[in-house]
Amino acid sequence: MDTNAHIPLQRTTPIPSKKNEPEEYIRTFEKDMATLKKGGVPDLTLFIKDTPTPSKESFDRELPIIPIQTPLSIQPKIKISTPPPPQAPLPVLRPKPAPLLKPEPPRIPPPPPVEPLETYANDFSDKMKETHASTATVLAAEQDSLKQTPQKMAPQESSHTNISYIIAGVIFLIAGIVGAYVAYTYYEILSVPIILAPHISAPIFFDESEQVSGEGTVLLQAIEESISRPIASGAVRLLSSASTTTTDSIFSLLHTPAPDILLRNTQAAGSMAGVVFTGGGQENDVQSPFFILSVSSYSGTFSGMLSWETAMPRDLGALFPAYSFSSSTTPISNKQPGFRDEVISNHDVRIYRDATGRGILLYGYWNQRTLILARDPLAFNEIVQRLATSRAQY
Repeated sequence: MDTNAHIPLQRTTPIPSKKNEPEEYIRTFEKDMATLKKGGVPDLTLFIKDTPTPSKESFDRELPIIPIQTPLSIQPKIKISTPPPPQAPLPVLRPKPAPLLKPEPPRIPPPPPVEPLETYANDFSDKMKETHASTATVLAAEQDSLKQTPQKMAPQESSHTNISYIIAGVIFLIAGIVGAYVAYTYYEILSVPIILAPHISAPIFFDESEQVSGEGTVLLQAIEESISRPIASGAVRLLSSASTTTTDSIFSLLHTPAPDILLRNTQAAGSMAGVVFTGGGQENDVQSPFFILSVSSYSGTFSGMLSWETAMPRDLGALFPAYSFSSSTTPISNKQPGFRDEVISNHDVRIYRDATGRGILLYGYWNQRTLILARDPLAFNEIVQRLATSRAQY
């Protein structure tokens, strides 16, 4: 509410009335400007018609007291903006599913018209109506037609055809029995367990093999018989033990009076006994036995062989016999039989030579694990070459 209320000012001097001028009720800006140009002051009060001149009494009269509103009494009008009420979410418009079209049922064609069943009675009655004949006349006509048409007899099967069928059946039966028997026999042959021959391992390759059995004297006789059977020139025959449970070599099974240290250090694995044909041209000595011994100690076996040299030609005389003297052979003077050091195929050997200088028995080492006992230098050389070839193959 406006505190500065407009109070109209009362003029003290009366305004001269102009009788000839018309009363003006509208105030314009042009009129105020014209008054200012003339040096006058525009009237800032409203034009009031017949305004009475205030008198002294009017001023003495007490004016009504208008209460002025203070800022405390003015209560500001606070506009409280209330949030609009929550509106419900608009429904989601979903497309309506297309209506399912029901499949049209297949059109079933109308059933064909049922033809009337033709029977003999209908035919007979129709025939009588067409010919205007009686029943007796129709029957007589049918009897006449049966007499005129000859009856056809069914051909009888020949007895020869039946016999051929029987013979073919018997042949097929016999063939089936024979086929079943052959199949059963073949199955029996396949079901027999195959016994593989035991694989004989040897340190050298050999041309043929032979089994010997027994121990001691029996085994020695078996070896002598194998030496007497000839083999090809330059070939080697392997002598294997018939017993598969023994863990001793054939040399150990001979039970020779060899030193104990030699027998203890000899192993069956890697050892071999055999017969070699050297073709040396010596009388009564074209085939000779040999032994390859796998030893575990070079020094032990070598010391054992040295100690056995004095009795070795006698203990092994059945396998390595001495040569017989003849008139054509003369002993070398000042030479006594015994072992000597020699070199054969770049290997040091100890060879026993007789008085004529012929070698009867020798032994030497292929390496520190392989000891060779042979008849003469030719046999030792053949065994060394085969050992070198076998090791090269490994």
